[in-house]
Amino acid sequence: MKKMKVVLLVFVMLLVFASTAFADQQTGTYIHQGGKLTAHYAAYDSHIGGYMSIYIYRVTTSGEVLIDSFSEEGGRPGHDIHQGSRDLGNQPAGTYKYVAVAPSGWMGPSVWFSS
Repeated sequence: MKKMKVVLLVFVMLLVFASTAFADQQTGTYIHQGGKLTAHYAAYDSHIGGYMSIYIYRVTTSGEVLIDSFSEEGGRPGHDIHQGSRDLGNQPAGTYKYVAVAPSGWMGPSVWFSS
């Protein structure tokens, strides 16, 4: 039984490594005039399982401050197009940066902002 637990643990670790080692990353920035800020995203998972993660930062003189982060699971049959919006609330004027990470083989992700 103990050997089975070790094998299962190693298998899970390999899956986690595989999903992070072979990932595509995209970054971009947006100049916001202040007020309501919304992040929009879209991706096609090409029937490849895994998670797309998006991180939104406010760029300050002392570095980047994480505003929000979220993930979307892909690879389920019939759910291969992922699109949506994330309300970031009222944010001060300035530069905002996104980092989007998706498994290799996904088309996208694309991220854009609106005020």
